[in-house]
Amino acid sequence: MNKSLKKTYAKDGQDRLLSRLSLFAFDRPRFIALVWLVIAAMGVLSYTTFMKREGFPSVAIPYSVATGAYLVNDAQKVDANVAKPVSDIILKDSRVQSVQAQSRSNFYSVAVQYKEGTDANVAGKDIQKAIDTAHVLPKQATLKIESPKFGFTERGDDIVISVYAKKAGTSTAQLTAEAQKVVTYLKDQHVADIKSVSVVDPYVTGTDPLTGKQGTSQTLFDRFGERQNGQSAFYNSVSVGIVQRSGTDVIKLDEQLQDLLNKYNAQHANSSVTTKVSASYAEDIKHQIGELQRSLFEGLIAVLIVGSIVIAVRASLITVVTMLTVLATTIGILFLAGYTLNTITLFALILCLGLIVDDTIIMIEAIDAQRRRSKDPRDTVKVATRKVSRAMVAATSTAALSFAPLLFVSGILGSFIRAIPITVITSLLVSLCVALVFIPFFAKYLLLGKKQMGEKNVREVAAGFETSVANFILKPMLWARHSGKKLLGVGLGAVLVGALFMGLSGYLFKKVTFNIFPPSKDSNGLIVKLDFAQGTTLAQAEKVTDKADTVMSQILGDNFVKGAYYSNANQQTATAQVAITPYEKRDVRAPELQKQLETAFKDFNGANVSVSQQDVGPPASAFTVRVQTTDRKAGEKLAADVESYLKHLTLTRASGEKAHVTTSAVSSLDTYLRADGKSYIEVTANFDGTDTTTLVTLAKKAVQDEFTANKLATYNLKADALNFNFGQEDENQKSFASLALAFPILLFVIYLLLAVQFRSLAQPLLIFLAIPFSLLGVTFGLFITDNAFSFFAMLGFFALIGLSIKNTILLTDYANQLRRKGEPVVDAVVGALSERFRPLIATSFTAVVSLIPLAIASPFWEGLAVVLIFGLLSSTFLVIIVFPYYYLGAEWLRMRVSRKAGLITLAIIVASFVLISRAGAL
Repeated sequence: MNKSLKKTYAKDGQDRLLSRLSLFAFDRPRFIALVWLVIAAMGVLSYTTFMKREGFPSVAIPYSVATGAYLVNDAQKVDANVAKPVSDIILKDSRVQSVQAQSRSNFYSVAVQYKEGTDANVAGKDIQKAIDTAHVLPKQATLKIESPKFGFTERGDDIVISVYAKKAGTSTAQLTAEAQKVVTYLKDQHVADIKSVSVVDPYVTGTDPLTGKQGTSQTLFDRFGERQNGQSAFYNSVSVGIVQRSGTDVIKLDEQLQDLLNKYNAQHANSSVTTKVSASYAEDIKHQIGELQRSLFEGLIAVLIVGSIVIAVRASLITVVTMLTVLATTIGILFLAGYTLNTITLFALILCLGLIVDDTIIMIEAIDAQRRRSKDPRDTVKVATRKVSRAMVAATSTAALSFAPLLFVSGILGSFIRAIPITVITSLLVSLCVALVFIPFFAKYLLLGKKQMGEKNVREVAAGFETSVANFILKPMLWARHSGKKLLGVGLGAVLVGALFMGLSGYLFKKVTFNIFPPSKDSNGLIVKLDFAQGTTLAQAEKVTDKADTVMSQILGDNFVKGAYYSNANQQTATAQVAITPYEKRDVRAPELQKQLETAFKDFNGANVSVSQQDVGPPASAFTVRVQTTDRKAGEKLAADVESYLKHLTLTRASGEKAHVTTSAVSSLDTYLRADGKSYIEVTANFDGTDTTTLVTLAKKAVQDEFTANKLATYNLKADALNFNFGQEDENQKSFASLALAFPILLFVIYLLLAVQFRSLAQPLLIFLAIPFSLLGVTFGLFITDNAFSFFAMLGFFALIGLSIKNTILLTDYANQLRRKGEPVVDAVVGALSERFRPLIATSFTAVVSLIPLAIASPFWEGLAVVLIFGLLSSTFLVIIVFPYYYLGAEWLRMRVSRKAGLITLAIIVASFVLISRAGAL
């Protein structure tokens, strides 16, 4: 071996340092046992007692909403005298990113989006002061600025109590008065976790500028429906909204409110009015906790069975105990860091189940393999740790870095998901420490007893089969080992197989739909939105809504549980949130119920009705075209033509599949809209496909191609008169783009880490082959399971990077160890695959099997689990079959290419990363 190779393969102190850590734990069993008991107790107590349960993490949303009344019965006057001057003042604030205003005959609202990092509460107060100081509002106009949050009502309530009357004829005014009594009752109870409780007032009070008298007008209405004794019925209702304090345990608060309302209803048993908690995150959290516990239990059983077959029964027991230790430690750290058990942290913990197996299996397998060759338990731990510690550190560091880009996702989405990378990275680092410290301790008593040491005392169920498979895979290389031409031939064949897999992945990728937040395959809720015809009065809207409620009740039948509008209903739109029977208890899926409702509402009179699933992700945004002009007649004509064009539009996806517009509409001409102070008319459309991201992109291009600058000139409108707004979809695409931008940077950082770890410029590139090796599995899995490439699929892909690279790290590291001992390159590759075949198969197969319960536990997890399962199978297969030949080729180049040429190649790769990064940004 030449000097450069010796330098490359030279040992450093890392292997010895980590082996000392493991021996420290091995030699001090009482101390380590005490530490383990403390950690386990802390984790269990944190999960069961200390950590609060809440729906979504508290996120500061950079928005304010200004609302008010101007009782002139003229939308144009409201727009000109209130909405426009208010918008103009708001736009002068440097913290403001955009302003959207909507004016109706007597009321208006102005939504303000701030730049990222702005405190909406502070900015809102400053804007209120600026408007008051400017004296731009008519004296009769009212103005209130609030910072909304995510919740069941538009104002962001965490819990909703419906106050309703089963007796016909009970007016909204009467219900409002009863709701105020409920508010007073709850305030008198002094519930510590309630920050505020108030009626979602359906009335607005203002001054009539013509008479100067105070007037009250109803602007909202509500309905609450439930199924009892086999019958579904909706009742007139008023909502009481509750905002909980930060860190509140939502499950405990929900139980407390249920008890209080039962007492209140008992005290008012003679009243026709009933109160009930109609919306709370408690049910979802209970369901998610149940899924986590079920997936954990089933995953651990799978690990126990697979580990017993692939390695040994005692080793699989250690694996299960170690995984539980990692989860307990992670949960304890999350509690100490101030996190709660919520939708996001539970999601992250479930994701961790498939990621923390690697370090555990690698360490246990190394100890198990070494005990066959030694009679000394302590020496077994020392040698085993030295063999695998470098690979474990490299694999864990890579996996942790894979999730780092999620820390930098921008916008509201970034704020919401921040706990995911923190939880996953924490669990991965914990898994490395636990593997090095606690596994030697567990092994001392379960695996390294006198009767378990030595070749004669080791009984492995699948050892003979594993050896046979490894020898079969190595046959071509052993056949060609003494002939350069034969090696070249089998090497080219391996390269061809790898290229074929990657080529097929590119072909299948075109057939996979792209949607950042696709609807789940099933759901426990539906959203029914009614858009009323122009000129509809509030009374007419209520009658139309009552007819729609009857249709919902009839179509859903026994699958209907409850439904409510939570005061999200006015004379323009009404949105019902409908809870249906949990999917594990019904035969028909939510998409089928959605289609049944869509069919029933197809010819519905009085409103356009759209039905969608209630998912964890944000709701799909409608495709929206804005005709921006001060010439309202010209704008109305263009808007009508755009709507007509969209109504007959057919979109063609990259796969060749067609999509059509199901509904299209022009915004009410009785409503005046403004964006950043400029007046516009809005055209919306919905499609018959669920791949929203793909369809809105295609539709945007189609409209731009049809309504060119020359065509807009025929309407006497400027080229910039046509704009697009996709609401939350715009934010999602920006956040997703930031991930695409971060990906090449991530790869480069991992490359530098591996270059330092392996002291080589070429071997990190070799290790990276695991990523393209996984692509066929990813695309094939998504295609055959009919899942879109989505944000959650991207999360799975980030996790897959660490899991798949682990395989190539294992082989490369052990081959390097054999090269250090002077083995020829072919012998080193053969020895690496023979020695590492079992841990490679064990880690991959165990991870796959442990993820299967996750894939079938809930439709929500399916896309992510599919990416991990199929991607890992594809990568593992190619790593075993073709990677050894790539290693041979890389070693052949290493011995013939100078360091200078290697640096030039690296520079070209870096330049490529930069170009890819810029292309992603564009």
